[in-house]
Amino acid sequence: MAARAADPDAAQLAEIVVTAQKREERLQEVPLSVVVVPAQTLQAFRMNQVSDLQHLAPGLTLSNAAGPRSFGFFVRGIGTSSFSSESIEGSTAFVVDGVVLGQSGASLTDLPDVDRVEVLRGPQGTLFGKNASAGVISVTTRRPSDTFHAEASGSWASPDNEWRASGLVTGPLGDHARGLISARINRRDGYIDNVFDHRRLNDQDDWGVRGKLELDPSQDLQVTLIGDYWKRTADCCIWTLERVALPPSAVELAQLAAGITPGPDNLKQDVDGDVFSNSESYGVSAQADYQLGGYTVTSITAWRRFLTTDGLDSDSTPLNLLDVNFADFSQRQFTQELRLTSPKGGFVDYVAGAFYFDGKVHSASVQLFPSVPLPFASKLVVNEARTKNLALFGQANLNFTSQFRGIVGGRVLRERAEAEKDRRDPRFGLTSTANADKTDHALVWRLGAQYDVTHDVMAFATVTRGYKGGGYDTNITIAGLPDVKPEKPTNLEVGLRTSWPDQRLVLNLTAFHTKVKGYQAGARDPGPPPFTRIFNGEGLTKGVEMDSAWKPLAGADWTLTASGAYVDARWGSFANAPCFPGQTAAQGCVGAQQDLTHAPLPLTPKWSGSLTSHYERAVGEGLRASLDLGANLRSSELMAFPNDPSTRRSGYTLINASVGVGPESRAWRVSVFGRNLTDKRYSLIDFSTPFGGASGSYSQFIPAEAQRRVGVALDLRY
Repeated sequence: MAARAADPDAAQLAEIVVTAQKREERLQEVPLSVVVVPAQTLQAFRMNQVSDLQHLAPGLTLSNAAGPRSFGFFVRGIGTSSFSSESIEGSTAFVVDGVVLGQSGASLTDLPDVDRVEVLRGPQGTLFGKNASAGVISVTTRRPSDTFHAEASGSWASPDNEWRASGLVTGPLGDHARGLISARINRRDGYIDNVFDHRRLNDQDDWGVRGKLELDPSQDLQVTLIGDYWKRTADCCIWTLERVALPPSAVELAQLAAGITPGPDNLKQDVDGDVFSNSESYGVSAQADYQLGGYTVTSITAWRRFLTTDGLDSDSTPLNLLDVNFADFSQRQFTQELRLTSPKGGFVDYVAGAFYFDGKVHSASVQLFPSVPLPFASKLVVNEARTKNLALFGQANLNFTSQFRGIVGGRVLRERAEAEKDRRDPRFGLTSTANADKTDHALVWRLGAQYDVTHDVMAFATVTRGYKGGGYDTNITIAGLPDVKPEKPTNLEVGLRTSWPDQRLVLNLTAFHTKVKGYQAGARDPGPPPFTRIFNGEGLTKGVEMDSAWKPLAGADWTLTASGAYVDARWGSFANAPCFPGQTAAQGCVGAQQDLTHAPLPLTPKWSGSLTSHYERAVGEGLRASLDLGANLRSSELMAFPNDPSTRRSGYTLINASVGVGPESRAWRVSVFGRNLTDKRYSLIDFSTPFGGASGSYSQFIPAEAQRRVGVALDLRY
């Protein structure tokens, strides 16, 4: 390869700026545990799905069993995921351009026109507030440009005929306005072979658009208007048999007779009913930033709606046991945030404000269970839920010296939850109704200290009290509305942020210890019919996180990044936990309960890590080549609550690579990429097989990414 002159800018690591504390700051100055996923990494490996983030941010885990309604993120072992109680929010807040999404499922989209993704680990209730008891995933999309610019990308990958296309146009719209519009489409064939009729299930077909308009009405005022729309239609999301215990049930015998071999590599099903998952997500927001002297007044007003319709043939056979298990779900929310950001340089600098959230949830479900002549085995259920949250918040740095400062933050909130349930059994002419409401008040706070040891070394220690609101378990199988208590974590954290300019190295370390009172966990009851219930327990999690970046060679455009997390996550006091299916007295099940005190939390590997390498250099005449390598590892973990030891999954490592070439002008780039090159199978969650026989029969949800994928891509810029 041809050599090129040393680029002085390539000798140092690029400065990373984040907004983890509601103002732009250097990452090395922020007393939080933050993983930053840049757009370049997502683009190189063609990772444009939100679900890909768990492979790039150690300590982050995705749970998903049947589409958006059961989607949830876990951070440091803490998270909530429930397929059938949609009014209970996730423990990890998902924020896009400053707007928090009230439903975890609304975040299960792609990642278009992204500038960066910040993963904030640990409770963030002081500044983010709404459902941030475990952490925050903050997505910042690209801003409009002052100059005209256009981009287009397309890729195709095997084995499932996956193709993606996206485009972006941005530029000035007069002297005081700039605009940006982007669009994308993603399609993929299904990867689950339905042996009954040879349908390919669990496919992907979605598209979306986003528009941004920046206005400068005056020298001191900037207004940003954003609108977006996303839609998915898919024959999704079905599970497969992972293991069959003896003696097998009639359902399992039917699958075995159809030639299906249970196991972690099983990508076959045998169903005659409909399998579909259709979703829409759209919204608008307006952000105004006004410069008032050295202060900034910010207002973010947003309205969003999320809809999903899904159906499953939940009996997993050609038999009509539970072919009809459908639901229509919708959520709409209005949010308003108003905050004041002070200038830095004095004894006190701060961010203070007010936040309002109003969210409504509606779901209509139908289950037809003709083989069971019992009341409410077949039912029509309508659920309504509403949450209102009003809060005042603030966080300040007390600059005692130029090197030492204290951290004081608080959030006072009032949250009201309402729920109604109407169940009808047309076969028996039965009705069942329930309604409930409650109001909670909470104080969320953060205290700490931060010390600049040198210009390049910073140490901090903080203690944080978080909060996630409670609500009601709206599961359609339960007659009433069981109360779900709020989730209240207390987190102790110490960290060290170091930069080594001469060695072109950044190394950050964080240690934490978190106790969660009222931890909201979902446990699956195999039924029939199967359903998930919400339990309040206690969680204890502690560990160490490392994040680093290094340029090994001066003058070379070669960057290595490494992140790792050791997380020891366990139940705290949880003597009344539910038993797992088939658990015997000898295994600790007494009166349908077991003691899980200090037992491991599920969906939490003790060790997880991510390593990436990005290398570029000139080749030939006017061309530039790039090589990207990545490895993502996870140790073993339990895949199901309530802690069936047979659901422990072995650890695995995923290998990704990309090789590309294009002109120095970057007008175009052709690349070949591969993901999961070792073709490693893994599941996102395991659960008791619906209509399974003996205890120990489990099914699994295997994602599309759990198979080797190789493709080609073309990127164009103008």
